[in-house]
Amino acid sequence: MYLSVLFPQKVPDGFLTRMIGRSTAAVLNVLPGTADRYYTRQAMDTLVLDGRIVASPATDIYRNGMGTLRVADACNGLELMVLYIGFILCFPAPTPRKWKFALGGIVLICLLNILRCTGLVLIFVHYHKYLDFSHHFLFTFVIYALIFLLWFIFTKKPRINDSMA
Repeated sequence: MYLSVLFPQKVPDGFLTRMIGRSTAAVLNVLPGTADRYYTRQAMDTLVLDGRIVASPATDIYRNGMGTLRVADACNGLELMVLYIGFILCFPAPTPRKWKFALGGIVLICLLNILRCTGLVLIFVHYHKYLDFSHHFLFTFVIYALIFLLWFIFTKKPRINDSMA
């Protein structure tokens, strides 16, 4: 369903990609001790899907007119959210608990992804030689660690308050 209906319409990819890019620029603009101005521009990225090249919208983050980071659909966290929610749905638990963890997890994954992109921009600007390691290993580990921690907390049996028994 995703590849045939949602992906061609860029739902929810387009929204997430723009939101992550714009939020990253907003966070960068409120960091103390910097006079830099960060802003976003819509761009086009290309990817290979089923052996053909497909254009895909992306969001570029600029610092004082210089490009720093491109947030593509593959970087917006959608796959991580689907993976996270898939586990939540498959694990036996009361429906309200599933909803609470699903929605809370999505919010946390988005916030951490914004912080990840913010960190990547700062590393690009100040410590460029660490960018590749940070992008492919460090921040990937941090995001997966959060997801595993949320899964761990979700699978723990909730304690019932003695006064409610």
